[in-house]
Amino acid sequence: MSNSKRILAALLAGAMVLCAGCGKEEETEEESSNSTAVEVTDVTSGAMSSEYTLNGKIAAVNEVQVFPLLAGQVQTLNVSEGDTVSKGQTLFTVDTSTVTSTMSSLQQSYSATKTATDRAIESAKVGVEQAELAVSNTEALLEAGAAAEQDLTKAKQALTQAQAGVAQAEAQQSASLAQIQASMDQINKQASLGTVTAPCSGTVTAVNVDRGGMASSAQPSVVIAENGAVEVQVSVAEDVFTGIKVGDTASVTVSAVSKESMNGTVSTLPAAANAQTNLYDVSVSLPSGTKPPIGAFATVTFYTDRRASTISVPTESILTGNNNEQYVFTVNADGTAATRVTVTTGLVTKDSTEIVSGLKAGDRVVTKGQSYLSDGAAVHVVTSDAANGGEG
Repeated sequence: MSNSKRILAALLAGAMVLCAGCGKEEETEEESSNSTAVEVTDVTSGAMSSEYTLNGKIAAVNEVQVFPLLAGQVQTLNVSEGDTVSKGQTLFTVDTSTVTSTMSSLQQSYSATKTATDRAIESAKVGVEQAELAVSNTEALLEAGAAAEQDLTKAKQALTQAQAGVAQAEAQQSASLAQIQASMDQINKQASLGTVTAPCSGTVTAVNVDRGGMASSAQPSVVIAENGAVEVQVSVAEDVFTGIKVGDTASVTVSAVSKESMNGTVSTLPAAANAQTNLYDVSVSLPSGTKPPIGAFATVTFYTDRRASTISVPTESILTGNNNEQYVFTVNADGTAATRVTVTTGLVTKDSTEIVSGLKAGDRVVTKGQSYLSDGAAVHVVTSDAANGGEG
């Protein structure tokens, strides 16, 4: 065969190969154009529960209100909101000048009374000394026969009266001084109330007085969160309340601290609904060491109707037909055909729905593109980006 014939044969063979390849590509494109692009996911199994997300607030577990026992002008103010205080620490002082105004005159009266009664006692004691001397002299005279027994009896009676005079003078002094001292003690006690101290350790959450202003019993001057312990307080409706119990886990997010959620624990449940709101005020404790600012907002998610073993699908995959029939589309093993499957649903969470009947774990359910399908429709499985492009 000549060289020209060989070259011609080679060219013809290459053309045939190219035509064959073009035919296959056209056939693939034709198949794709005749099927619907869908995105699928596997039916999963595992624990599931209903979720309710509500707003709450950070509050003190035990809030202690401090009222002054002595009303008056605030002289010193030693704390402000957010301060940490210890039990017995001075919070503020109140002017006690009106209480102590009579203290000086009482002290003078005490001193004068003591001086006067001391003199009376000394005088009575002199009388005892004189009476004792008279008894001694009378006894000597009686012994010498110069006095009668009756004289000694009178001398001894005089001594007894003198001794009683001393005792009376001392008792009078004690009573007079005690009365004045009681008045001064009362003033000191009242004056001590002018120093207001923390009844417990904790964090100051409110200060309702100012230096130079007035403190009274009309409102608490200082409020303390005992030991700085805080919790989340959230009001829930009856359907949520009946589904939770003390010890349940709740997801809590406090944006003032972090965007990440933390696990809280339902700590207290009320015996009855709030009479004003008809809601139930629930307390949720936070992990140890977590101390967000009191008054900060919190988002709390409660989990109810907990089930240990369920199968579920993304809620978006479920369609509703006539007579409220719910159904999904599954795809076969090679991902080329879709089958319409009627399902019975159960729990619904934020993203998933429980399937009570109709599916089993491992089935592949269409999550995007299902609205364009019918039973037995040809499909081809693509990724999320491709499915979005195909539907667009």
